[in-house]
Amino acid sequence: KAVVSTQSTGTLKEAVFSRDQLKSAYEQLLAGMKTIFTKCKLVHADLSAYNLLWFNGALYFIDLSQGVLTDHPSALTYLYRDCVAMHGYFEARGLKGVLDPRRMFAEITGFEDLPLSDETAFVTQIEHIQRQEVMNFKHGKESSDYAFESCFNESRLLHEITSSEEEEEEEEEEEEEDEEEEDEKE
Repeated sequence: KAVVSTQSTGTLKEAVFSRDQLKSAYEQLLAGMKTIFTKCKLVHADLSAYNLLWFNGALYFIDLSQGVLTDHPSALTYLYRDCVAMHGYFEARGLKGVLDPRRMFAEITGFEDLPLSDETAFVTQIEHIQRQEVMNFKHGKESSDYAFESCFNESRLLHEITSSEEEEEEEEEEEEEDEEEEDEKE
């Protein structure tokens, strides 16, 4: 069954918004970017009005082919670039209350104590954070909870599979031994 909509079904670039719809799209953007960063541990890394769809009052992120994990050496730089692009889009459409890119970045990441008033100091600080994360990773420290959980879950799954296979083999051997003992008694 085809979905019929009276609202725009194209990219954000093509969408025509009322003021309320534009505000809703912006709020959904911030919430989505935060979820992608904090829960999915990803950065889109190529976010633009062409990589967002507007359909029935909902914003959809598409084309994550350039996306990187948050522990990628340039993830924070890419996230900031995404913030700059999205700030430009919504500001150009006249939306009031659009966060500047640095405040948007801080809102999405939850990083506190960033120098928000000075772009050069801000960029220097996020580059420092990125270098620190890379060094932590290279020296065997987990760079994020995601990395730990991913490795832990993978090793636990491997252990469960291996244990299950070993238990099945032991049960089969015991059954064969029981059958051989019964055959010998007869």
